Amino acid sequence: MGDEANFDVIAIVGVGLIGGSLGMAARARGLTKRVIGIGRNEARLDRAKQLNAIDSYTLDRSQGVAEADLVVVCTPVRDIVPNIKAFAGSLKEGAIVTDVGSTKAEVVSGAEAVLGAGPHFVGGHPMAGSEASGVEAARPDLFEGAAYIITPTDRTNLSAMRKMLKFAKAIGARTIVMSPEEHDYATALVSHVPHVLAAAALSIANEAEEEHPGDIFSIAAGSFRDLTRVSGSPPALWRDICLSNSEAVAAALLRFEKELAAIREVIESGDCDAVENLFKRASELREMLIRSRE
Repeated sequence: MGDEANFDVIAIVGVGLIGGSLGMAARARGLTKRVIGIGRNEARLDRAKQLNAIDSYTLDRSQGVAEADLVVVCTPVRDIVPNIKAFAGSLKEGAIVTDVGSTKAEVVSGAEAVLGAGPHFVGGHPMAGSEASGVEAARPDLFEGAAYIITPTDRTNLSAMRKMLKFAKAIGARTIVMSPEEHDYATALVSHVPHVLAAAALSIANEAEEEHPGDIFSIAAGSFRDLTRVSGSPPALWRDICLSNSEAVAAALLRFEKELAAIREVIESGDCDAVENLFKRASELREMLIRSRE
């Protein structure tokens, strides 16, 4: 990877799972000379340093970004723009600011309004992570093979976007370019709504458990655990994601409701071939998905 993918100093605002993994990946691959962690909890930042996610840290956002060539905001989505607003005046000339937020239209619009024609903002979203949180769960190979989505607008500096694409590739990710709006609808379907469905499945099972104590959760096995695994993620994180992408999530849920109604009708019909084809089609699509990632 050429020098254009390298940043002498990277500042990470919010050194948790994603921020910590970015720091680890950049340091392990020699993509930066120094990683500065910025946060509100000194003990957590010190832990991030012990885990080699960062080289140094500060609680002062303005001080932390002052030397940075790249600033990565890894906070919950509704905190991204307020953070950028807080440190915008301290950014060096030519600095690139990006984020890792799971929703983009609201974030990109807000960030571009704050930064204006000054430092370059490039919206980003690495599709990596797990239900675990915190820097203890971070690892340098988290982005290997993962999709890293870059979401430019007509205001995005092309040189800054190219640098972010090269950086994402350098940490092992597959890069994809989408508009913020395209991103939000796509992630509503494949990321946000699955969390909603997991919450719904748990709620329905819990209601049945209350009606028949010991009969439901006691027999829950692999399928139910896999379906609801994502519900172990921080609730406040997913609250903000759904609220900041409410229109796309609502539209995706309407599609799911129509599909579930159609599936219910197929099952109620008693048509053996139709029911089997339902699962055959799902199996084929799942196989296509797996092959596409190889």
